[in-house]
Amino acid sequence: MTIKKNKWSIYSLLLVVFITTLYGINLDPWGKNKIIQNDVVSYYGYLPAALIFNDLDFGFTKDLPPDFEGTIWLQTSPTGKPLLRMTMGLAMTWTPFFVVGHIIAHVTGASALGYSWPYGLSIFIAALFYLFLGLFFLRKILLRYFSDIVTSFTLLLVVLATNLMYYVVSEPGMSHVFNFGLINAFLYYAIRWTEKPGIKFSLIIGFLAGLIILIRPVNILVLVFPALFGISSLRDFKDRLSNTWPLLLLAGAAVLLVMIPQFLYWKAQTGQFFFNSYMDQGKFYFLKPEILNGLFSYRKGWLLYTPVMVLSLAGMFWLRKYAPSLFVPVLFFIVLNVYIVFSWWCWWYGGSFGSRPMIDMYGIMALPLAAFIDKAWSFKKWIRTATV
Repeated sequence: MTIKKNKWSIYSLLLVVFITTLYGINLDPWGKNKIIQNDVVSYYGYLPAALIFNDLDFGFTKDLPPDFEGTIWLQTSPTGKPLLRMTMGLAMTWTPFFVVGHIIAHVTGASALGYSWPYGLSIFIAALFYLFLGLFFLRKILLRYFSDIVTSFTLLLVVLATNLMYYVVSEPGMSHVFNFGLINAFLYYAIRWTEKPGIKFSLIIGFLAGLIILIRPVNILVLVFPALFGISSLRDFKDRLSNTWPLLLLAGAAVLLVMIPQFLYWKAQTGQFFFNSYMDQGKFYFLKPEILNGLFSYRKGWLLYTPVMVLSLAGMFWLRKYAPSLFVPVLFFIVLNVYIVFSWWCWWYGGSFGSRPMIDMYGIMALPLAAFIDKAWSFKKWIRTATV
């Protein structure tokens, strides 16, 4: 499909990125030192420790100046060494932006200890980049199954009618927009891999899967897409495994390669290659999931505060018609993700705008949402009007 033919979806993509950029500039959270706060402190701590102080034992914290602008939160590992709670996936995605921020800090005379405004700005720019990346790949996926106008409406709704924008402009250091971008890229290349299995796409999906899992381990569920895309029977699934197992091993090796730095860090700080750094905060109650509260409660209920996703869930009825090869993996992913997300002990996920963990899968939810929009356009005029 040519750019000219699909121009409206391009305009929609650029429009929402432009609006988000202006909104973020207006809020200016980096100028108020409000980006590297809360959970972001633990996601971010790897970068200044490794790239500025060259000290992942955080001994440098004893010599910081009185006017130090940042916050550093550390846990104590079983060996008595300091330990960051969060994994380093986000730090990896921020690295090139952090380097630019560090250069800007030196040029402008701002504090170059890793926590002044240039570093917060670099995270905001990174969030914008991953928003663009996510929408770019989401557009490519949607245009495989839907018209340009349906794709345009879907892109607008995913950003402007959900809490995704908030986690770009107000709390860009949280993981959600980054997983949104990476999962959409993974989904696109997983589809390409099933259509044309090969070394190139195996390495790409392995690398992306490694980052996705390292940012948020629960998102390992994205592996259902290369496993189940286009599968209509158990025999199809067995055939895929038997025909592609060498490529699956290669993809698995790429996943491990991405995660090696984390394993080495855990080994150095805890004595173990695999360690639950969430420690007492990592409890799941799989026999007592809070699904109804997670979906409908006034305490961050997903569908209560992001009601456009009701239309997306309704669109599952028509997704089989528009994208039959995607129906099974999308259904499996939604069911499993909702179950696992709302099985965590803190099912409302602390201070947040709506149900923030669900943002990660908005690219996937965009598929049945597009199916709903497409189907609604075939109804009577009053139904189309009501839908708008």
